[in-house]
Amino acid sequence: MSLSEDCILEILEYLSDDKKSLYSCLLTNRLFCRFAVKILWRDPWIEYINSNEKNYWNILGGTITKCFSQEIKQTSSLLKKHKQIHLLKQPPLFNYVLHIQIITVRVINELIKVIFDDIDNKKIEQKFNETFWLFFIKRCPKIKSLDIPKFNLFIYPESKKSLSSLSTLKVNVSYPKEIILELSKNVHTLKRIEFHLDDISKNSYNNDTIKTLILSQKNLREIKFIFVKGHTPFFNKKITKHLSQSLRTLELCNCTYLSVQTISNFTNLTELKICFDSLRYNGVGFHNLKEISLPKLEILYLISFREGDFPFLIKLIESTKGSLKILNVRAYKLSAISLPLSLIGFYLHTIKTTCPNIEVLSVWLIPEMSLEDFEDLLKSCSKIRTIIIHSITSFDNIFSKRVLHLLAIESSSFFLKNIHLIGGWKFSNLELEKFFDLWKEMKRKPLKFFSNNNIFYIYIKSNHIIKYSKQYICNICPKDKVFDHSKYFL
Repeated sequence: MSLSEDCILEILEYLSDDKKSLYSCLLTNRLFCRFAVKILWRDPWIEYINSNEKNYWNILGGTITKCFSQEIKQTSSLLKKHKQIHLLKQPPLFNYVLHIQIITVRVINELIKVIFDDIDNKKIEQKFNETFWLFFIKRCPKIKSLDIPKFNLFIYPESKKSLSSLSTLKVNVSYPKEIILELSKNVHTLKRIEFHLDDISKNSYNNDTIKTLILSQKNLREIKFIFVKGHTPFFNKKITKHLSQSLRTLELCNCTYLSVQTISNFTNLTELKICFDSLRYNGVGFHNLKEISLPKLEILYLISFREGDFPFLIKLIESTKGSLKILNVRAYKLSAISLPLSLIGFYLHTIKTTCPNIEVLSVWLIPEMSLEDFEDLLKSCSKIRTIIIHSITSFDNIFSKRVLHLLAIESSSFFLKNIHLIGGWKFSNLELEKFFDLWKEMKRKPLKFFSNNNIFYIYIKSNHIIKYSKQYICNICPKDKVFDHSKYFL
């Protein structure tokens, strides 16, 4: 008995994050190919949106060219600039564009670059831009995520249908208020909004339109602010009440002001991410985190906070009452003088006693420690998958070996497979090999071991170790913002 098409599609949906397997399905048969295309083309640029991989964009541009409507193919101004005009006569194997659900300004700009010759006239460039947006609005009936351009998409009647199930919106609040108001009138299904802004003081006239957009959404669950400098005036009492039950995720990137009173109202918050502006942050906002109680918080990311706020971080962790699963913290600067042994011990003790479900954890160690609290933590937290250990001062070989030994021997977590050592760690290649051998003897999972920008893989079934370097990207900040591992870690 053969499976129905619906069953096959449902099975392949489980592979939506496994691109390699989906690419294999393209070659299985036409039915599998059709379903794989449907899944892959929901977001065909996901792996290359921040890449300058010209070959990929050229292939993608060629495929989209074949999907152009007759109206575009007959536009003389577009034909004159097209780099591969012969592709306009080739029909596509599938209606690829029909399945696209994610569109951004960056994608449109990249496609225009690879499909057409250099455009030195701004009016022509704007016309090309609007033509592309109209093309996607007409041909993509189920757009889920949109980076709104700087003109009103609702001048196209088709936009009301194509954006009727929009769930994620990225918008620059400095855009003309008419654009934001049109969104408020026509889109009520948003689950996530990302607000981009350079300086709130220069765009205060848009405050009311932003509030209108937020209030127009029926079940807004995630909000992100990027580069908001100064007080964020969007959260008045009405907005706060509107979001108090639905909001689950709050992200603030390079925000120098944090309203504690506002955050405290979001009692259902499960994810809080804050990337402080390391140059302008004055500590005022974080100092008051001691007043916040977030009993349902599962994910906490804090980047560039000051060591003086460490006690308030501990208070915030205590308020989660066992719900916390991911605690990824990166201090701006820490020193042994400003962070005493007693405070580190209290932090480790707090994790051990209040975070039984912790899976990703940041800790700090100094050579003067006895490591008893650290050992107790490893024994108590049985669900840790990733541990990030920061050395406040340089460690000698003896202390480093003790830490590695405890990780291999004392951790009660069968899931531990990522170890990140940040800062001044000292160990020889021989000492590392002994640690890896011990890790295998304990029959633990294959390990990813990060240290000093180098990554060591150890596979339990072999003795093969691979070493290479990697940059880290802050997943709070915009995707094109790359940080050096020695400064930031997420």
